[in-house]
Amino acid sequence: MSLGIDEACFSIVNKYNISVMLYSYLSECYLCNGVPRATLLASKNTTLVIPTKYPLHVFYKTNYEFCHTTYNFKEHGSYGWNISQEDLCSDIYTIREPINSYLPIFVAFMVFTLLWVLFATCKVIVRVVKGKLSPDSVHDDLDRLQEAESSNPVIRTSRVNTRIRSVDTFRGISILLMIFVNNGGGKYVFFNHSVWNGLTVADLVLPWFAWIMGLSITISKRSELRVSNSRGKIILRCLQRAFILILLGLMLNSIHTKSLKDLRFPGILQLLAVSYFVCATIETIFMRAHSQDDLLQFGRFTVLRDILDSWAQWSIIVAIATTHTLITFLLPVLDCPKGYLGPGGYHLFGKNANCTGGAAGYIDRLVFGSHMYNKTHNPVYGTILPYDPEGIMNTISVILVVYMGVHAGKILLLYYQCNARIVRWLLWSGVTGLIAGILCHFDKESGVIPVNKRMMSLSFVLTVSCFAFLLYAILHFFVDYKQYWSGAPFIYAGLNPITLYIGHTITMGLFPWAWKLTYATHWSLLAMNLWTTTLWCIIAYWLYLKDVIISI
Repeated sequence: MSLGIDEACFSIVNKYNISVMLYSYLSECYLCNGVPRATLLASKNTTLVIPTKYPLHVFYKTNYEFCHTTYNFKEHGSYGWNISQEDLCSDIYTIREPINSYLPIFVAFMVFTLLWVLFATCKVIVRVVKGKLSPDSVHDDLDRLQEAESSNPVIRTSRVNTRIRSVDTFRGISILLMIFVNNGGGKYVFFNHSVWNGLTVADLVLPWFAWIMGLSITISKRSELRVSNSRGKIILRCLQRAFILILLGLMLNSIHTKSLKDLRFPGILQLLAVSYFVCATIETIFMRAHSQDDLLQFGRFTVLRDILDSWAQWSIIVAIATTHTLITFLLPVLDCPKGYLGPGGYHLFGKNANCTGGAAGYIDRLVFGSHMYNKTHNPVYGTILPYDPEGIMNTISVILVVYMGVHAGKILLLYYQCNARIVRWLLWSGVTGLIAGILCHFDKESGVIPVNKRMMSLSFVLTVSCFAFLLYAILHFFVDYKQYWSGAPFIYAGLNPITLYIGHTITMGLFPWAWKLTYATHWSLLAMNLWTTTLWCIIAYWLYLKDVIISI
């Protein structure tokens, strides 16, 4: 029997003298009824191909007996199960050992580590030979950026040299991880988005990109206000950039659309455009151009000046988040319970099969109709209603993520000492993580608001912000302050993230970025997806060498 990725062979010997119906459902399916899997003929051996991504619940029932068991099947393994009246609910046994499906990840990690060591060694050797191995007296990138903005531009400098390296490194990590995930992530569960509730590596990339976009808003708007630009003109430029991003997003959506009737309106670039415009506009209106000149204005509360400096902005953001939460839990949806956050389908034993996404899904279907993400098959929950992960409610939710980044940028600007910055970022990481944990009861399926990327739930937004604050604090310390790491190779991708995103979307599946595989395995898919990501990293490095930064 030929087995594909994440599949195993399951042979069941029915020793009853009657036929038995076998039911199953994946453990990832929360409070689900079993789905009929096969009819086990009397005194026969039935062989099935079963999925192995998640543990599988299997059970059968006769007129007098019921047997249920859960087993974690492994890829390409062969398993057996004998069912009989004499040995009710016997153990599932292994006929042929499974393969190690995680070995490709270990090998890939070792290969990239070896290449990095070789590259670093060669770089040191070249410096020694050329006599350039000398101590550096490099200033903080933020100070250099502010110098470049305020000084008379007599000496021509590279555009790359006036940027904050940790920001580009963070952005580069997000975009390269996004490219890797969008191309398949080797078909590993943790490199793909969660089925519904929960959090994987893939779920982090878009919110992280939105978060670092918020941090960049703070730096860019402060710079524009310092050169006495009109606030109205700045807002118009923000609107122009948002419009261009929306237009590019619609163009990308049209690649696989047969007609305008099916053109999807929401999308990643559209979501980023709206959240960018809202946060950038709020900052442009309320930001003071020279906060550093008023350090004593808060008196004994100077230590909290990053918060007090933006109380008006936070009031608006909290109001937006509160409105989003109230709509989610109070908006009545026909034949659905208020505050439902599930996927519908098999969820909760099928009681809310037509309530996919609750209020958020209802609003998207009402506003967009057929112009939205229209896939209705969920690999775990079966048939569900159309639901768009970048819909209206999710876009509103992402505004909070972006503004978390905006506030991280304020900490970067308002405090000169590295310790002061890092302590505050770590505190924000701890607070947002704690609140998220309280909301979801530190569990995937429990709590008032579960962690859910597809709905951009409040607990999810706070969780990803927690990790973003933590990651940026680490990058700032190692890249900007101690300069133990240059940020390569991620820093190159962070210079042109939108270019890389559009480019990888257009070329997805095309040679030489990808090719058709005769027999796909984790080995071949992981190698191809890593090659795709690496190739885009090489393209980003070439743009860096040419000092090309394509901005919108």
